[in-house]
Order: sequence, then C-alpha cells, then structure tokens
Amino acid sequence: MNAENNTSYGHILKTTFMFGFVQVFKAVFSIIRNKLVAILIGTEGMGLMGIYTSTISLIKTGAGLGLDQSAVRDVSEAFATNNRVKYSRIINITTKIVLFTGLLGMIITLIMSHWLSVWTLGGTEYTIAYCFLGFAVFLDIMNDGRQALLKGTRQLKSLAYASMIGSVVGFVSVVPLLYFLGQEGIVPSLLIASACALFVSNYFVNKINAEKIKVSLKEAFHEAQPMLKMGSAMMLMTFLQTIVSLIVQSYIRSKGGLEDVGLFSAGNMILQSYFGVVITAFMTDYYPRIAAVNNDNVQLQDELNKQSKVSLLLCGPLFVIFVSFAPIIIKLLYTDSFLPAVDYLYFAIYYTLITACSNQVDLILVAKYRIKTFTIISVFIRVLQLVLYISLYSLMGLKGLGIGVLILGVFHYLIMTTVVKKLYGIHFDNSFYRLFLIILVLALLSSSITSINTSTVRYLLGALLSGFAVFYSLYFANKIMNINVFQIIRNRIKK
Repeated sequence: MNAENNTSYGHILKTTFMFGFVQVFKAVFSIIRNKLVAILIGTEGMGLMGIYTSTISLIKTGAGLGLDQSAVRDVSEAFATNNRVKYSRIINITTKIVLFTGLLGMIITLIMSHWLSVWTLGGTEYTIAYCFLGFAVFLDIMNDGRQALLKGTRQLKSLAYASMIGSVVGFVSVVPLLYFLGQEGIVPSLLIASACALFVSNYFVNKINAEKIKVSLKEAFHEAQPMLKMGSAMMLMTFLQTIVSLIVQSYIRSKGGLEDVGLFSAGNMILQSYFGVVITAFMTDYYPRIAAVNNDNVQLQDELNKQSKVSLLLCGPLFVIFVSFAPIIIKLLYTDSFLPAVDYLYFAIYYTLITACSNQVDLILVAKYRIKTFTIISVFIRVLQLVLYISLYSLMGLKGLGIGVLILGVFHYLIMTTVVKKLYGIHFDNSFYRLFLIILVLALLSSSITSINTSTVRYLLGALLSGFAVFYSLYFANKIMNINVFQIIRNRIKK
C-alpha cells in the first residue's frame, strides 16, 4: 500500500476522531445543560422549551431549502480547483442565497406567530414569543450556511472549534437567564445562543481567503439553481421522514399505548445519540471530499471504500460492546422500566452497522446531483418504512419493529449499491466485503449470547467478544491501513 493511501486513511481516522470528540463534547454539555434546565424550570418549562426548539427546527428546515447540505457540494467543487475567483464567487452566491432564506424563515415565523401559538400551545398568549423566535430562525439558518462554507472549504478545525464554542456559549447563555428569569428567560436564552453561535461561525468564515465579489440576487438564484433543487429534494426527504415517524408513533400509541411509544423512542434515542455520534463524525469530512471530486468515478470509489472500512473498524467494536452489555447500558442511561426496549434494540442496531456504509453510497448521488433518482429512491424507502414498521409491529410488537428497521436497512443498502454501480460503476471492493463479513460474524455471535440465561456467563462471553472485536480493529488498521492507533495516541499525548 503506497504512502498516499496510508496518508488518506490516516486523514480519515484523524478527522473522524476529531469530529467524534466534538459530538461527544456537545452531547456532554447538552446533558449537563438539560439537567440544570430541568432543575431551574421544571417539567412544564422543559416542555415549553422543547416545543419552541422543535418549531424553530421545523421552520428552519423548510425555509432553509436544504442549503446547509447542498451548498457544501458546490463550494467543495469550486474550492478544489484552487481558483480563488471561482470559489470566491460561489461563496458569495451561497451567502446571498442563505441570507434570503434566513429572512424568509423569519418572515414566515412572524406571519404565522398567531397560529403557531394556537397550534403548538393551545392559545394566543405565546404569539409575541414566536415573533421574537423568528429572529432565532434567521440566525440559525445563517449559522447553518456559514458552517456549510467551512465544510466546503475544508476548514475542519475551524468547524470543530465553532461547534464546540457554540455548545459552551449555549450552556453559558441558557443557565443564568433561566436561573434569574425562570420560564421568561427561555426565549432570550434561545436568541442569545443562536446569535453567539452565528458570531463564532462568522469569525472563522471571515478567515477564508476569498474575495468580495458583487453578485446580484437574480444572478445568485440563476447560478444556484442546481444547489436549490438538490437542497429542496433533501428538505422534502427530511419532512417526509418526520411525517412517517409521527404516523408510526401514533399507530404504536393507538395499539400498544404510550409505554411502547416511550420504549421505541428510548431505543431510537440510544441509536441516534450514541451511534449517531460516530456516523455524524464520518459524514462531516466525507461529503466535502467526494463533492470535490464528484466527476472522477475512480476517485469516488476509492474514497467510498476507504471511508467505509474506517466506518466498520470504528462501529464494529461499538456494536459488539453494546449488544453484549445492552441491559446494563439501558439501566445506566434510563431505568429498569426501559429494559423491554432491548427487544427492539437487538434487531434495530444492525441498521446502524449497515447504514454506516450505505449512507456513504447515498451521498454519491447527492454529490452527483442526481436529484430525480435520489428523490424516487428516498420516497420508496419511506413508504417501505411505513409498511414494514406498522405491519411488523402489529404482528410482533417491539421485536417486530426492530426487525422492520433491520429489513429496511438491508433494502436501503441493496437499492443504493445497485443503483450507484449501474449508473457509475462505483462499488465496494473485495477487501471491504472481507472486513464486513468478519464484523458481521462478530455481531451475530454477540447477538447469540444474549439468549444465555446466566448473566455471569453471558457478560463474560460478551467481554471476550468485545475484546476480540477491539483487537481485530486495531490489527486491521495497523496491518492493512498502516495506522498504529497507539502510536497516534502517544504522539498526541506528547504534544
């Protein structure tokens, strides 16, 4: 294996660890903040803040037109040319379009404030609060746009710093205001946190070596049409996913009650909050890399295989550890009453192992701007999700839901890999499948020991399997990728 490949693997691992640390850092601050917020304003205040943030997120998703994702592709592609005028122009176009969508989101919130208050909180007394939150929508859309520029120009350290500082600022701004003002401090704290996050992101964006190029709004919209089309498609998929989730939760509530909804939600929270940390870390650097070389299918295949192998090496041991000790982990995170969620998790967790690789295939279609293909597949997947979840829950309860999630992951993988291979000849190589097979065997072994009734024996075997999974990942990284994790850690400590 040549030095270039080794360096590439090392870069992937380095950036994954960096953004993994960022996600963990943000999660820790979020946990501490939520704990203090719960103490300061109680369950009612937490509910009010939850409704506000959910509403802001929904409007931001719609008005933002998915530019926080689609803009990364155009900026990355232009930046990779090293043509300062070219990438400066796309940066200025993106900034102008994002400013427009931010103002659009704010105006929509202001116009809808009366109805938002009625729909979400059952009365008109929160209308003024929603008017102020319109500014938070504007600030959040602008911040997402600034962070898209950092991703596209590969300012990864700046992006990491911006995310971490934003978490700290959010913590520092929320707690004192709620301490002194109680529930009256919720809206000001959200506004201050959004403003500070934008200020920090803007500080790092201003360090990008780009020219100020005048672009009219008409020119900006004309040149940004592909970006807007793909962004709109991704926005539509986000809304569709939200709608499907609401329908599924409503069905579970009607058939199994709020308890099953709670167990289902807790299971998803574990998968998204903990395995999602790793997957988010993968995607933060991977998408800008493939966006920059979206016209080179050979390079795209190389990036896909490298990233997928690193994903398996990191997710594999986590999978084995979690399945082996799921009851203990659930008790630590929640309470004994949530233990029935393991029936769901033992199957649903395979979805994370599969999508850790298949999601990277999805992004090739996004990088290629195959809008129609991406949309058709995404709609089909959401319809299939609805059918699988409802039918299998009706037959087998929470266990059926978990099986439905697993089946959905398999279909998603098969469809995406088949389409991308047929369109571009891009596929996983044999070394990827060998690694995947070994990780899958370890995963199946960890699942098989969960049926052992004697907890001491079960956890002992789980510890042995977990240790082997970690050892194999380190061995593969060292022998195949020439990455010595222990040496990397030692070097970081010395620094």
